[in-house]
Amino acid sequence: MASGFAREALLNECEALSTPRADCAVLGGASSARRCLAVAALVLVALLLPLLHSFDKPAKAMDEGSLLVYPELILKGNLPYRDFETFYGPANIYVLSGVYAVFGPSILAERATGLVYRLLILAAVFCIARRWGPTLAAGATLMAGAVLLNLGVVAYAWMGGITCVLWSIFIVSKTDSRVRCLFGGMLAATALLFRPDLGPAVIFGTLPLFLRMSRSAKVRYLSGMCIGLLPLGLLTVAAGPQQVLDNLLLFPVFYGNGGRHLPLAAGSVLGLFGVHLIACGVNIFSGATALRRQPQGMDGRLLLGAALFAVALTHQAVQRLDGMHVCFAAFASLAILPISLFVLLSKTSFLSLRKKPVIAVAAAAGFVAALAPGLPVYVCGQVIAALNPNAPPPCMLEQNGRRIPLATVLLVRTTGALLDRIDGMAAPGDRLFVGPADLRRTNYNDTFLYHMLPQFRPATYFLEMNPGSANRSNSRLASDIRTADWLILNRAYDNWLEPNSSSRNGSDEPNVVVRAEFTVCGEFGDYLLFRRKSPRG
Repeated sequence: MASGFAREALLNECEALSTPRADCAVLGGASSARRCLAVAALVLVALLLPLLHSFDKPAKAMDEGSLLVYPELILKGNLPYRDFETFYGPANIYVLSGVYAVFGPSILAERATGLVYRLLILAAVFCIARRWGPTLAAGATLMAGAVLLNLGVVAYAWMGGITCVLWSIFIVSKTDSRVRCLFGGMLAATALLFRPDLGPAVIFGTLPLFLRMSRSAKVRYLSGMCIGLLPLGLLTVAAGPQQVLDNLLLFPVFYGNGGRHLPLAAGSVLGLFGVHLIACGVNIFSGATALRRQPQGMDGRLLLGAALFAVALTHQAVQRLDGMHVCFAAFASLAILPISLFVLLSKTSFLSLRKKPVIAVAAAAGFVAALAPGLPVYVCGQVIAALNPNAPPPCMLEQNGRRIPLATVLLVRTTGALLDRIDGMAAPGDRLFVGPADLRRTNYNDTFLYHMLPQFRPATYFLEMNPGSANRSNSRLASDIRTADWLILNRAYDNWLEPNSSSRNGSDEPNVVVRAEFTVCGEFGDYLLFRRKSPRG
C-alpha cells in the first residue's frame, strides 16, 4: 500500500514538472523494461502479418529485377559501376549478394532481406520513442508501420540506408559513450553506402546530438564515419573514379535532366505529402520547445534530431511525387508526430499524465485520417487481405528453378512461352539484351528476365533502362546491342509517357542496329524475341 502511494506521488511530481513518464518509470526497474519489451513484441507481431502478405505481391519488373540480377553478377565476379550501371550505393547489392551466397538467388531471399530492413526500422523507431513511455513508443511504431505497409517488402536500398541512419541516431543519443559514438559514426557512413543522397538526413538527424558530444566523442564519431566509408574508397579504386562519379552523381543528378521527376498533382498522394509537411513543422516546433525547456537534457535533442531527420528525407518525395516516394519520407514524420503532440500537451494541466500519451497518439492518427484518408483505408485493406484464408494464390512464373510473382495469369502465360522459346533455341553462354521495343526512349525494361535466364550473359552495361543515360547521344547502348545474340524487347513501354524529359526521343542508332542485324523469331503478347541474322564477328 505504501509503495502504491509512493508511486502515485512520484507520478504527480513528474506531471508537475512536465517530465515524460518514461523518465519517471526508472523506479520500476526491470518490470518497466519487461513491459516495454512485451509492448514492442506485440506491435511488431501485429505489423508482421500484413508485411508477410506482401511476399505475394507482383514483382516490379525493373526495380526489383535489378535487386535479383546485380547481386548474382557480383557473385560471378562483376563490379558495380564498372560492369553494370546503377545509380545507388553499393551496400544493398553487396548485402543481397551475401544473402544469395548462403540461400541462393531468389525473390524469397530478396524479400526476406527487405522484411528484415523494415523490422529493424520499426525496432529503431520503438527504441527512440521509448524515452517517452511504452504507449507513445507503440503509437509511433504503429504509425511508421502503417506507412511502410505501402512499400511492401522489396529490399530497396533506401530501406537499408534508413535502417542504418535510425540506429545511428539512437546509438549516439548516449553522447558520453565513446564506443557508441564510434559505432554510430560507422552506421551513419554505412547509410551513405546504401544511398549517398541520405547525406542530409545523416547530418541534420545527428546534428543536435553531435553538438552535445565531448571533443573526444566527436572525434570517435567522425573516425567511425571514415572507417565506414573505406569500402566505397576501395570500390572506387577497383571500378574507376570516373565510373563511380558518373553513376552516383553526374548521370542521376545532372545529366538525367529530371527524367524520373514527377510534378505536383492533386489526389491522395498530394494529401499525404501535405500531412508530411505539416507533421514536419509540428515536430520541429516541438523538438525546439523541448530543447528550450531542458537545454542540457537529451530528450529534446533526440526529438529535434528525429524531426530534422524526417525533414531531410523530403527531397525523396519532391523529386518523384508518387505514392511510394512520398511514403519513403512520410513514415518518419508521422512516427514522430505522437511524441511531438505529447510534448506540446505536457504543459497542460487539465489532462492527467496517464491520458496524455493516449490522446497524443489518437490525435496523430485522427489528423492523418482526416487529411489523407486513403492511407488508413489501404492499411485496413492490407490487414483484411492478410487475414483472408481464401485469398487467391499469387500468379507465379516458374522457369529454370526460379519463381517470381507477376500481375496476371495472362502475363505469366505469355512470359512463360517466351522463356520456353528462347530456352529451346539458344545455347548456354549466349549474350542476351532486354529492353523496350523503341530504344529511343529508355524509360523502363524487364530486368527480371535476366534473373529468369541465368544461363545467358547480359549483353549490355545498361541492365536498367534510365532516361538521359542509356539513350544519350554518346551512349554505348548501340554498340552493346551489336554484341548480343538474342534480344527481348517489350512494346508495352513504347507509349509510356510521363510529364518529364523521359518522353523525349534520344538517339535512334540502337533501333537501326536492331533492324539491320536482328530478325524477329517470335511474338508473345507485347514481347518480341529477336535473334541475330548472322553469327557475331
